[in-house]
Amino acid sequence: MTSRHGGADRVSTKTKLSNELRILGEVLVRARERAKLKQVDVAAKLGLPASYLSKIESGTRRLDVIELIRIAEAMDVDPAELLSEVRAALSAEGTG
Repeated sequence: MTSRHGGADRVSTKTKLSNELRILGEVLVRARERAKLKQVDVAAKLGLPASYLSKIESGTRRLDVIELIRIAEAMDVDPAELLSEVRAALSAEGTG
């Protein structure tokens, strides 16, 4: 029997995208390290706890496009460059 919000066989979007989220996190880590910033530095610029960024970088938290733009700006990186790098990494992994 299924519930109003999906059945027992329902798979969350986060689960479906786990590999992609991991790749996004890896791209963000590389960008942050190129900018010579620590997680705590970026989080402070965002006014958020470092655990927020840690979850994104580890691929355990999804983020929306606005959050991605804000993270890129906090690292002084062009968001379009990040997206291009994510797309290339996804293609290399065969997931994009």
